[in-house]
Amino acid sequence: MYLSQLNEHINGIIYQDVMINKIKIDSKEIKKGDLFIAINKGHNYIEDAINNGAVAIISEIELEDIPNIKVKSSVEALGKIAHFIRQKYNIPLIAITGSVGKTTTKELISLVLSKKYKVLKSMENNNNHIGVPKTLLNLDENYDVIVTELGMNHKNEISYLSKICNPNYAVITNIGSAHIGNLGSKKNIYKAKLEILEGMNDGWLIINNEDKYLKKTKYQNLIKVDKKNLKNLQIKDKIEFDIENTHFIFNSFKHLLIDVLIAIKIGILFNIELDLISEAIFEYQGINGRLNIIKNKYTIIDDSYNSSFESLIGGLNLLKIKKEFKFIVIGDMLELGKYSKKYHKKVNQFLKKIKNKEVLLIGKFVKVIKGTRFNDVEQLIIYLKKHIKNDNIIYIKGSRAMELDKIKETLC
Repeated sequence: MYLSQLNEHINGIIYQDVMINKIKIDSKEIKKGDLFIAINKGHNYIEDAINNGAVAIISEIELEDIPNIKVKSSVEALGKIAHFIRQKYNIPLIAITGSVGKTTTKELISLVLSKKYKVLKSMENNNNHIGVPKTLLNLDENYDVIVTELGMNHKNEISYLSKICNPNYAVITNIGSAHIGNLGSKKNIYKAKLEILEGMNDGWLIINNEDKYLKKTKYQNLIKVDKKNLKNLQIKDKIEFDIENTHFIFNSFKHLLIDVLIAIKIGILFNIELDLISEAIFEYQGINGRLNIIKNKYTIIDDSYNSSFESLIGGLNLLKIKKEFKFIVIGDMLELGKYSKKYHKKVNQFLKKIKNKEVLLIGKFVKVIKGTRFNDVEQLIIYLKKHIKNDNIIYIKGSRAMELDKIKETLC
């Protein structure tokens, strides 16, 4: 691919043409023959990219001595290039959004599809205006299907991402309270999630039919997923059920069941045999920071990656059936705005149902929750080290800014 071909899609000012190999936004990943797009602070690493072998640069500044496209916005250029690549390789793309469960659903779907296809999936938390295009930069003729998640904090963000990736299948997991401080109501959150349809042309919308907002959705190609038709459903430390004559075992928690059923439905749509889908579901392991179970002398349930009211309650509900003594670490749920006090206070009614526990709190919004408060994570870790015993459970939950992942890193 030539630099001039890219410029046809981003309408920048080109200074000298050159053939390029891969397109990257991290200067550390640049290899000889690659193009480096300088995003935001990436302009400080242009020299590093050149030293690592970059043969061309897209930036918001004019450069000398290297082929360069100067643009008004590198982020906007990244999106346009990602869209161009997406159109170049016209393969099925599954886009996933929702207040809770996006990443888990993405991982489950990818695991199922990988039984038959070569899958390109978004890595880690690459679900925003930079992360989604970054995933698409890796697309080439070797892949059969793309699975990506679309995140948002404000309205119109999912619309932008959907128009970049043009999904053939759109998945909405649920409508919760995450980012309600920015969007004002669950109704507005629902509308924002439906923006996923704006880049889709005559594709399929798959929804959680047990969500009170989503179940009212109307769309020409709509697939509703729920657990009504499952046979022999058993929910204990693991989930077991039958579909047709195939037995499924999911070694995780019951509030993830809908995510599992969505992945199964996608597998069926892609003509994967039920026994292979069952095999994939059984192989699933928790993602780091998302209900990831780590066992040694005691058990850590690391759910520290992020927090919303719905995901926290899902975690607390699973603790109800645990007989062991439990340290429940709760940090602030952020981006709730004027609803912060209301949602944090509601946590108390769920904690009441859990026996044999101690609640440890950190943050300014958790002061309305009954428990022992700490000024910082380090102080909380010292307390845990002093009081934890063999066979205890530590459950860790809070928004990313609370840095509760340090607890797992220290105690493991």
